[in-house]
Amino acid sequence: MSDSLDALRRLVSTASVSGGEEAVAGELEGVMRDAGLKSERLGRNVLARLGEGGKTLLLVSHLDTVPVGEGWSKPADGSLVEDGRLYGRGANDAKGCLTAMVLGAARAYAKDAPAGRVIVAATCEEETSNKGIAELLPHLGSVDAAVVGEPTGLEPAVAQKGLLLLHVTAKGRAAHAAWGVGVNAVHAAAKDILALAETTFDRAHPLLGLPSLQVTQVEGGTRHNVIPDRCRLVVDIRTTPAYAPGELVALVRGRVKGEVEVRSERLKSVDVDPAHPVVRAALAARPGAKAFGSPTVSDWAFLSGIPAVKAGPGDSRRSHTADEWLGVSELEEGVRYYEDLIRRYHAG
Repeated sequence: MSDSLDALRRLVSTASVSGGEEAVAGELEGVMRDAGLKSERLGRNVLARLGEGGKTLLLVSHLDTVPVGEGWSKPADGSLVEDGRLYGRGANDAKGCLTAMVLGAARAYAKDAPAGRVIVAATCEEETSNKGIAELLPHLGSVDAAVVGEPTGLEPAVAQKGLLLLHVTAKGRAAHAAWGVGVNAVHAAAKDILALAETTFDRAHPLLGLPSLQVTQVEGGTRHNVIPDRCRLVVDIRTTPAYAPGELVALVRGRVKGEVEVRSERLKSVDVDPAHPVVRAALAARPGAKAFGSPTVSDWAFLSGIPAVKAGPGDSRRSHTADEWLGVSELEEGVRYYEDLIRRYHAG
């Protein structure tokens, strides 16, 4: 068994649903130690620093996973390698990226070390609150560029959509359903849903395209025989840098009759100058790769002011699925990719 596969199996076999990363953080420290790195522990986050002087490149991915869930036909604990695939929750998202980052950085500095610094960081709660990246950033010092480890097939994402969540509440007047009086809030909300379904956007981002808007939850009524006096919608908007969040909130308010409240706007859309050295290094490390815009959110949303790309082994479409897997060859390619990216960035 290769060192990279052994390291990944150690991490995947250690359950780490968001909020419960203590054990896997300890396991990662062991993987780092075996790779010759000195780890630092900050709560349920782990980091290692390599190199001296020059620019600082941050490699960051996450320790946590979503719950295993149902529908698996393979073991979810990393115990099975079959047809060149390691199965298990977190193998693809994103313990494969994390393993490759650790081992790639270790190889880069084991011989002919580049003239610059690298920080390899593993965060907790990326799948839920993003608490880990918020805790970690103040301890990193100055960072010149970053690579966010998520499964992209080693194609670098140079733009990422954000997430704006809104509540739209329609109000009515309760009454007995048999009498046909009162004001039905569900009916009012239905009209708002239709209005939102016809929402259009006219400013496209060159890589991310247009924002998207979906009503994803509807909650209204308390009993079958009572006309509901309230109905709440959850509106999911995937944002781009072409629109400020406030513009999108105003757009929704202009289309509905219900009251609009912002539930969350912390996951900002981000992009990077395609000519930045970290983009050039990411593309050069994967001949034939093409930069793209990613629809999924990550800790990149919190790297304000730090030029970054998102890249790693695996495929985002396998994330959060039953029978999640990562190819052994993908993992090994990821190790080589991160080593080469580090060298190219610091040589630039």
